[in-house]
Amino acid sequence: TGECERTFYGHSNSVNAVALTSDDKQVISASHDKTLKFWNLETGECERTFHGHSDMVNAVAFTSDGKHIISGSLDNTLKFWNLETTECKRTFHGHSYSVNAIAVTPKGKQVISASSDKTLKFWNLEIGENERTFKGHSDTVNAVALAPDSKQVISASNDKTLKLWNLETGEDKRTFHGHSSSVYAVALTLDGKQVISGLWDNTLKLWNLKTGECERTFYVHDDRVTAVALTPDGKQVISGSYDKTLKLWNLETGECERTFKGHSDWITALVLIHDGKQVISGSHDKTLKLWNLQTGKDERTFQGHSNSVTAVAITPDGKRVISASNDKTLKLWNLQTGKDERTFQGHSDWVTAVAITPDGNQVISASSDNTLKLWNLQTGEEIATFTGEALFYCCAVAADGVTIVAGESSGRVHFLRLENV
Repeated sequence: TGECERTFYGHSNSVNAVALTSDDKQVISASHDKTLKFWNLETGECERTFHGHSDMVNAVAFTSDGKHIISGSLDNTLKFWNLETTECKRTFHGHSYSVNAIAVTPKGKQVISASSDKTLKFWNLEIGENERTFKGHSDTVNAVALAPDSKQVISASNDKTLKLWNLETGEDKRTFHGHSSSVYAVALTLDGKQVISGLWDNTLKLWNLKTGECERTFYVHDDRVTAVALTPDGKQVISGSYDKTLKLWNLETGECERTFKGHSDWITALVLIHDGKQVISGSHDKTLKLWNLQTGKDERTFQGHSNSVTAVAITPDGKRVISASNDKTLKLWNLQTGKDERTFQGHSDWVTAVAITPDGNQVISASSDNTLKLWNLQTGEEIATFTGEALFYCCAVAADGVTIVAGESSGRVHFLRLENV
């Protein structure tokens, strides 16, 4: 359903890692507050807290028997804990810098750790001894994953490489070159034939484990994605980004089919024209642009706002677009001419969201001034105002045309009903 069923409160700083019990009834979390917490998923209750690390905890994993956990920390150590008693049974010293990631062998008798000291270490959990050190990376090791056969391990590093190691001998079997920046994440396919890596440069790479060949690169934006919209046929998606571009993606292949360049600042909002052949983008550069999805051409630029455009909506007839802005106004634009037909003034702070009723007669706007406003689209007249307890972030109109849903920064969601319209 996508519904948030429960929130777990208790840590006093960021949560860095989580691991589930095999029966999916409990979860353990590792935190920047130097502790681990064991939670009951059914009740949300913290059943146990593990104290012992002297710095933030970066990684956590269960042993195969489910009776113990292993944690890795910025204090350069791993700790082996009894889940029932919270007793730290053993501390593993050996790394000279932060432990960033860990992986436990299927039998639960050994653990591999990755560290900022540029090494991986293979530990015997029974005796606490470091059985093997894997040297070869020239920078921080960020992630580690075991192959399904448990005979090989793969690591990801700030040195822009992946390395495949023989777990028995510690031999560096293969180095995967081709990344243009630090590698932060790694995962193996279930058949153990391919590995996927995640990079700081916002790409993913799919590698053939046997040959070391990069089979596919998935290019994403050069910065974070701020808006997305699906085409009516559900076969493509458009994304907008902080990198000032829009991208059109094929949902079947994951391929980027087209990049739209023209805005001089980050993209804030996207909306598709109903025929799915054009898209409107709003930007922090104070403009809206109308794009042809087939050609990638910028067909029209709408200028008039004196601050960032925050949201856009299309009228049901597809002939006009309304925009919301940090300049405290809304504007109604003619898509054919690019003309600013009307400005809606009345908010005393940023307008954060906009929605149009299904009949196209009214507009609802949400604002940082803690209000929702209902406007007559034809005249620009303000019909009604609802005042909340905090700034409003978003709003929507139901298909019945009279039910409004709005979310505010306090966490409340308001359900309102229009009357006498």
